[in-house]
Amino acid sequence: MEIFAVPVEDKFILYRPLKRLAFVGNRAMARLVLELADQDGREPSGEAEDLTDLPPSVLNYLEDIGFLEPDPPPPPPRDPEYHPTSAVILATNRCNLRCVYCYADAGVEVAQDVSLELARAAIDRAYQNAVELGRSHFGLTFHGGGEPTLAWETLVEAVAYARAKDLPCHVSVVSNGIWTDRQRAWIIPNLNELTISFDGTRETQDRQRPFASGRGTFEAAMKTIRTLDEQGFDYGIRMTALAPWQGRLVRDVQFICRETGCKHIQVEPAFSAQRGEYRSPSLSESEDFVAGFMEAFEVAERAGRRLTYSGARPWLLTSSFCSAPYGGLIVTPAGNLVTCYEVTSPQHPLAEFCTIGRIEDGKAIVDERKRSAVLSRLAARREACRGCFCYWHCAGDCHAKTFYPGVDATPETSPRCQTNRSITAQMLLWYIAAAQDGVWRRAKRTGHGGEALYRG
Repeated sequence: MEIFAVPVEDKFILYRPLKRLAFVGNRAMARLVLELADQDGREPSGEAEDLTDLPPSVLNYLEDIGFLEPDPPPPPPRDPEYHPTSAVILATNRCNLRCVYCYADAGVEVAQDVSLELARAAIDRAYQNAVELGRSHFGLTFHGGGEPTLAWETLVEAVAYARAKDLPCHVSVVSNGIWTDRQRAWIIPNLNELTISFDGTRETQDRQRPFASGRGTFEAAMKTIRTLDEQGFDYGIRMTALAPWQGRLVRDVQFICRETGCKHIQVEPAFSAQRGEYRSPSLSESEDFVAGFMEAFEVAERAGRRLTYSGARPWLLTSSFCSAPYGGLIVTPAGNLVTCYEVTSPQHPLAEFCTIGRIEDGKAIVDERKRSAVLSRLAARREACRGCFCYWHCAGDCHAKTFYPGVDATPETSPRCQTNRSITAQMLLWYIAAAQDGVWRRAKRTGHGGEALYRG
């Protein structure tokens, strides 16, 4: 039985992650539930309490809410065999924007697009795997270290090629939304899923996501968003937030809730002051982002929207952070097969580690030795997280972040781990407070990274 007593000021969140159950108790209650669960060595610090003084009603309460029931089976581990059923096309390194935080430094290097031949080979492999595994559909996603709609002809022809298969294809695109009228007219009826990268108010969007010329992109992006709303297309927004997070982030989320019909907003902080690199936060930056996120989270909840951050997912039980290294055939413009959306070019610091093969002569060739090395390191990272109450939620976290050179990824000291734990605890407190009886219960949902691949 997994039980955690997560300290919050002078009390504890008493949490059963596999049961999807949490409530707040004092130190005596925390000691009681940990003793009942036989969780030696995980008691709250402080002087021992006399459990004999607890009234019988306490045990009755724990039984009534189901807190003492056995754990259900945990999410199964990912299948180490590589049978990807989603083709992920990192379409181009070209970009019409110069976002100040761009991890790929898009639009700077010599232009390179994925060829139609590479896209077709990836689609063929994903389709064939889906057929052999008896799946109801296969996937096709366009992402990359640039704006995928700039490789327009390849995108359109690849979608037509995938749609011609005798198995349904779920097509998704991650885009900045800066489209022509012609592109807009094609995209809306031809996609199943769409994520728009958009950061909020005019001030924020124009400052953080300008055109290559330096001109603001707010009006162009909002034209697409308004059209999506008018057409009733269900899309998501992916925000990137820069300091100062307190005040600014809530204003940006308020704007999105007020001016768009978007129901699901994902926000990720950027701590680097330069394009083309990743920097882990300091502890003070982590604390500031947590405070800003929770302020914006409450605004979104009151507006009937869902604001998420990838490292804190108490509603999800999973054995892996995302399914990219397992279920995605991710193809770069150079024809390399990689394990992460963010490793878009050979210049990325993790390129050698994350490259597990190539597409040659129309066939996807996987180096199983290199892939095994990636999976072994992912497993070791996750094993280091045992004993953390976020173990079944972030599941070892994003390997593009935790394996980045120079980053402190030790769970006990990592500022990103601190961010993940703090937001998860604050979200649990919010859910507990919102429950009529002070007990958070969540209908069971398990998965591997939330079914969809993490979009970065």
